[in-house]
Amino acid sequence: MSLQTLPAELIDHVAQCLHAKDFVSLSKINSYLYPVAQRWLYRQITIDYCSNNILVVFTLAQRPHLARYVRNFSIRLGSYSVLSSFYRLLRTALSNMSQIISLDMFLDHAASWVMHTRDDSTYHCLEHFASSFHIDHHLVHFLQKTNALLELEVDSLPPTNVIPSLGPNALPMLSQFTGSSQAAQYVVPGRPVESIHLNSGDLTEDVVESLAKSTAHVLLLAAATISHSVALIGTLTQCMNYLVHLRIVTTFNFSEPPDAVSTYPYYTYPFLYFSHHMSLQSYFINISNALRSLPDLRTCEIWGIHWFPVKNEFHDEGTVWRSEPFNRPDENHLDNHYSDFYFAT
Repeated sequence: MSLQTLPAELIDHVAQCLHAKDFVSLSKINSYLYPVAQRWLYRQITIDYCSNNILVVFTLAQRPHLARYVRNFSIRLGSYSVLSSFYRLLRTALSNMSQIISLDMFLDHAASWVMHTRDDSTYHCLEHFASSFHIDHHLVHFLQKTNALLELEVDSLPPTNVIPSLGPNALPMLSQFTGSSQAAQYVVPGRPVESIHLNSGDLTEDVVESLAKSTAHVLLLAAATISHSVALIGTLTQCMNYLVHLRIVTTFNFSEPPDAVSTYPYYTYPFLYFSHHMSLQSYFINISNALRSLPDLRTCEIWGIHWFPVKNEFHDEGTVWRSEPFNRPDENHLDNHYSDFYFAT
């Protein structure tokens, strides 16, 4: 039986079990296996400081038919100094990757112009894109071509107010965003984003109201803030009442950590837990009441305190939100300041 009589699916199945270095040998066996080996050899490409395959960019720029085999491409050089001629070749290579599915571009911010690919290039298969670039007109030019994109990670907006509009029809399938609060306000409104990770910037009430303009229900929100305002939690629960997972950390320095007063059952007067800190009593009860307005919430961390829902066995009043203890006898993670907090809601 000759190789030509074997089904292409069978040959592909065998080829995917080989190591990358074996594809070079496979391509030399006969002319029938040569395109099979090439297809798998260029399918997934990773370039970083330690890799010795940086010359593959030259190949993909000069041989477009090979670039169309690329499905996953990742280059992570950070601020590593490379010649502008390399960036030009990289832009040409990207223009040729019409079938790419996942793309990671972590380069010097000043090299964002590599994303300004040829006008005739398209990326209808791209589902994941992450980069270290600011959202500038080069990146906007690229994102306008990614109508199948599901996951986006970008840096903040550039230090200028001259930013072109992304357009109402761009990113129609985007469901997950990671980036700064500024970039999130630029990208999320008007798109079906369900998962938001803010890795920089401040989460404010205005930001919450802006992100709530997603055309889908926001199910996951992770962010940082310099505030400790209960009003922020209230705004969040009003605007995103379908949240399933919530994590908000703060850089605010609490000068009066709650005392440990946990000798009474949690279904009695909650203020007995804060006999020396009545303001903190109201503070945490207000947060607990706000959490109650999120019926789908499953996991929650606010200001570094973990909350989880339990069934109220003493009153027929729905869910009881309980904070996770921080200073168990075998744990010592916050200088023994925090103890258990129980809230009947």
